[in-house]
Amino acid sequence: MGSLDTGIIGPVLPSIEQSFNLTSRDSSWIFTLFVIAFMIGSPIMAKFSDFYGRKKIFILDVLLFGIGSFLIASSMNIESILLGRVIQGFGCGGIFPVAGAFIGDGFPLEERGKALGILGSVFGISAIGGPLVGAALIPFGWNWCFTINIPISIFLIIFADYILPDLEKQRKLKIDYSGIILLSLLAIFLSYGLNQIDSSNFMNSILSFNVLPFLIIFIILIPIFFIIEKRAQESIVPIHMLRNKEISIACIETLCYGIVYSSAIFIPSLVILSMGLNNQSASLMLIPILGANAVAAPILGKILDSAGSRKIMAIGTLIMSFGLIAIAAYPNNLILFLIAGCLIGIGMVTIIGAPLRYIVLTEAKATERGAGQAIVNMLSSAGQLIGGALIGGTVASFQEYSVIK
Repeated sequence: MGSLDTGIIGPVLPSIEQSFNLTSRDSSWIFTLFVIAFMIGSPIMAKFSDFYGRKKIFILDVLLFGIGSFLIASSMNIESILLGRVIQGFGCGGIFPVAGAFIGDGFPLEERGKALGILGSVFGISAIGGPLVGAALIPFGWNWCFTINIPISIFLIIFADYILPDLEKQRKLKIDYSGIILLSLLAIFLSYGLNQIDSSNFMNSILSFNVLPFLIIFIILIPIFFIIEKRAQESIVPIHMLRNKEISIACIETLCYGIVYSSAIFIPSLVILSMGLNNQSASLMLIPILGANAVAAPILGKILDSAGSRKIMAIGTLIMSFGLIAIAAYPNNLILFLIAGCLIGIGMVTIIGAPLRYIVLTEAKATERGAGQAIVNMLSSAGQLIGGALIGGTVASFQEYSVIK
């Protein structure tokens, strides 16, 4: 549900723009505010789950997501939609790391790979399938794309209360207010700066006063944030975990994955440019990635415990590279495009799915599993923001070239 809503907003934006007479720049805040809240909510909710119990925080996250969905579905103005997206994003940011930490708490080491494989397949399908679901629901009204979350949220809260175990003893948390404020500023400046980039005039836009100052402030705040978090008694983001070589490498790979993941979102645009297909047919080009992701994730989980995460991630990176190179070299070949999509789907799930979360669960302390999973979420989101800006600029430049040609 949480992952689906990240991608479902794309097809919904044009309808919301028409309903409230918004420009594309105005409506982009519907996505940007969600991402900002997601990046802030991930470490905060994960940290709270490490101290106050996963079950309570997971239910709270789903409740927030449902409340945000209700606000959006019943909105009579754009302000309610934006507020709903902030609440949605904050709750959604906590759902992912807490779910991953549950696996670390509730499964023995030799079974975590299988459980993470199932979680990874659901995440992969819903994240890329969001645009497809959104396109299917739009004819009934854009509100239904969010109304559908409400009964699902109610069911999940009841189900979670009934079946999820209380595994942790509550501990007193000294809240890291300075870290939360700085983390919020980092997310806001990065998201705002990237959101203001005009993809049709990419380089000049980056150097403009609407973009460059915010990105510079973001860069300046990074070392300040690290210093404050190192000194904090209970840092909202456990910086000390980055001293672990395995976790630090996993974090770098997560950031890179976020950038690569953005390319999958733009596949329909690439197909329209290279093959001349319409929007509906172009969206179907995501199916090979979806299918390969769904099939590969549970299989990957089964062999992860025995094969090891390093070997799987190395092979997955190679497979995904072949797929990306094939699409770049032969964008007009439909058969090769479909095969390459399958390779990308397999590669993506071997990098970001079970293996990365498996590494963090294994290397992190039991009392920091939630916080460790949150780092993966934050860096993946940052990578998607950066990749979306870079790839969006590339797509726009090719569109301009096509028009001129």
